[in-house]
Amino acid sequence: MQRMKIGLIAAAILAGLTALFHVAITDSLKQSVRQSVEARVARAQRVYRDISQLSGLKLANLASGRARAPQVLAVFDKTDPAARQQAAYEVCEAQNQQLKQEGRKADIVAILDASGKIVGRDLNPNADVGLDLQAKYPAVGQALHGTAVKDVWTWQERVHEVAVAPVLKADNSVVGAMMFAWVVSAVTAQANRDLLDTEIGFFHDGKVYASSFVSSLDKSKEDVGKSQALSNLLFSGEKLAEGALKNGTPTPVASWGSEGIEYAVVAAPSPGNFADKTSGFVVLASISESMADVHAAGMKILSLGLLAIIVALVASVMTARRFIAPLDKIELGVAEVINGNIDYTWKPVGQDFEGLSNSLNVMMARLLGREEPSEDAVEEEEDGGTPTWKAEAMVIDETDGRAPVETVAALGGEHESAYYPRLYGEYVATLQKLGQPTDGMSVLAFMAKLSLTEAGLREKWECKVVRFVLAVRGSQISFRPVKIS
Repeated sequence: MQRMKIGLIAAAILAGLTALFHVAITDSLKQSVRQSVEARVARAQRVYRDISQLSGLKLANLASGRARAPQVLAVFDKTDPAARQQAAYEVCEAQNQQLKQEGRKADIVAILDASGKIVGRDLNPNADVGLDLQAKYPAVGQALHGTAVKDVWTWQERVHEVAVAPVLKADNSVVGAMMFAWVVSAVTAQANRDLLDTEIGFFHDGKVYASSFVSSLDKSKEDVGKSQALSNLLFSGEKLAEGALKNGTPTPVASWGSEGIEYAVVAAPSPGNFADKTSGFVVLASISESMADVHAAGMKILSLGLLAIIVALVASVMTARRFIAPLDKIELGVAEVINGNIDYTWKPVGQDFEGLSNSLNVMMARLLGREEPSEDAVEEEEDGGTPTWKAEAMVIDETDGRAPVETVAALGGEHESAYYPRLYGEYVATLQKLGQPTDGMSVLAFMAKLSLTEAGLREKWECKVVRFVLAVRGSQISFRPVKIS
């Protein structure tokens, strides 16, 4: 046991060093991971704020453009109330079918008269006729004053994003308004989660009405329990929603625990609403999930430390077996001679001590004056023993936005519903042609990248529209911005 002390001491030192290294590394990694997750949440909040603001402008522009359609104005030429109601129903149905073909189908489309009452709507020609929306929603009054707006309403016990635009005669007098409404649901939240790479929830009028959390039992359904817990955080616990709505700014990153999972959380007010000041959104990212990588790294360190200890102990045992055991046998022979057994002959006890055994036998033979034992040659042997696609890949050329007149005219005349699919198709085809990865691509990520860039360039160049042209130089693909006045 005494001869194992060196091995045990080495094992103890390795264990202590492993523990110190584990604590130092994992603490540093935990701090780094927490900062990274908090930065990701803050960045996701900024990205969604910009996307939401841009989306609000697009919805108001959509409503304004649709309200200018001759068919809409023709509804107000009907003098018979029943005929006007039927005409409004047919126009709303036709408008929503067009939106459906463009992938933007609304949940409600309605035409309002000059007093803000519903003349007719889609789905059911008799539904909500005569309902006074102006009395309840200020956005309708603003539209009837000639300005298209976007707002958030609770209507029929569901929260909607609403765009209302005036219906104008040739002399720019307002005869009514047209309204488009989209229900904000868990499906909306889940689509934004995939875009932001964080969980997201939407709150309005004191509660969370939709979130991207999915049920563990059915991935197609929202986790209502977690959404309720999130609502308590926003309005009962730390009251993050109250702070965000009161100050009109995002909250600092907060920590929230739910079902054993820690999240980094930021709440912010929804931008671009005309009258509603009770709506906002909250973005969350799991710190616990990211910490799993830290725990895995810590386990690897402990495993390596344990392996080193085992190696040290095995090396100690092997050393004892290779060196200590042969020496013990030689020591026993010396004890035999000391005890008087002068005829004792040391036998080979291993390659490392075979020469010593022979030397002791020769020494004893010469001391005793007898014939030396024969010495066999001893050979000493030494044992040697024996890519996905990312949005960052979209390079935007730095230009002044000028392009040939033909190019500007072609891009300016192309409808947005055709422009994005065409550009996306050209980009995918070019990537495939050049043998570059396309896995992981999505239309949402592609459009979000271009939309955010367009918004910045429009402000920089003070123009109404910015479009892009795909440019290929060798194996380098880039997007050249074109300014359209």
